[in-house]
Amino acid sequence: MFLNQNVSWGEIREKLKKEGVNDKDIESMSKEIQRKMKEVEPPTIAIIGFTGVGKSSTLNALFNAGQETSDVRACTQIAKKFQGDLEPYTGSKGVVNIYDMPGLGESIIKDKKHYKIYKEILPKADVIVWTFHAEDRAMTPMQQALQTLIKNIGFDFTNRMIFAVNKADAIAPGEEAWNHKFNIPSQEQKNNLNDFENYIRERVNEIFPKWNGPIISYSAKRRYHLDQLMTAMVSVMPKNKMWVLNNLADVADYTEFMPKEYLSYIKSLTEKKK
Repeated sequence: MFLNQNVSWGEIREKLKKEGVNDKDIESMSKEIQRKMKEVEPPTIAIIGFTGVGKSSTLNALFNAGQETSDVRACTQIAKKFQGDLEPYTGSKGVVNIYDMPGLGESIIKDKKHYKIYKEILPKADVIVWTFHAEDRAMTPMQQALQTLIKNIGFDFTNRMIFAVNKADAIAPGEEAWNHKFNIPSQEQKNNLNDFENYIRERVNEIFPKWNGPIISYSAKRRYHLDQLMTAMVSVMPKNKMWVLNNLADVADYTEFMPKEYLSYIKSLTEKKK
């Protein structure tokens, strides 16, 4: 990358002025950056997994998405797309496109339909979040689903995938053990969550031996570790989409937006010792 992530456009502007670049050229450069940023599609996140694990509840907790939820029936039967605001997590204005995907495992007939939707949406997702229910140790269905996805869309999606364990508050010895005062798991629950995360990784590695992505335990109900879940999503996001996580007017890696004739010059400015 040409620019330091901590160098703002405002700082670069000032350095350009000090180096004698005229205001007209600086303003032209600024407008070109803003124009190109508006042309770039925000990152896309797809939330997948089996029915009943709390995918829609997770999105409601993360983004106040207003997705329908039910304790009895699977609500999401199509890929629902909406935009999520990242400001509460990144501290700057930015959005992501979110797909709330239909849950697998409801029925054989519906799975056939849902896999077609997965095949359409997942190849264009920048981040894929497979959501589990804490304590759901039956991993064969997950492994079979991953093998089906490999057959349908290839291995590439695994590089963009993280695993998220919802309902951390429900893990043994149960919700009564949750530390309500500090809204954190008890020590026994922490140990069990850690064991479960390791268990998931072992089962995933049986299908994808080289996969070493994030596994995050959280609770949509308790709003526990939502920030860590977001951080994990960001960690696998393509570099050319990272700009959306920063303030578009201030902090970003402007490399792909910068007029080529200025790249080497601005690189030299940002590398100078202060």
